[in-house]
Amino acid sequence: MAKLDLDTCMDIFDWFDDNTFEYINHIMLSKVDGEARVKGAMPEIRKRARWLLKLHRGTDGAYPEQLLNQPA
Repeated sequence: MAKLDLDTCMDIFDWFDDNTFEYINHIMLSKVDGEARVKGAMPEIRKRARWLLKLHRGTDGAYPEQLLNQPA
């Protein structure tokens, strides 16, 4: 799987109604250095998004992975 960017990770968190979505939004909006904090945490953010994809793959509520990384 190609590298996930923040927007895609946030979409995945939102799709699964994961609390990580609200947590990252809180950090981005309430901390002066929010962007830097999120940028530094991107490896763990990607790891969590991939875990959610893997956990729900093949279920009725699975994220539509075929739409990931399509050319514009």
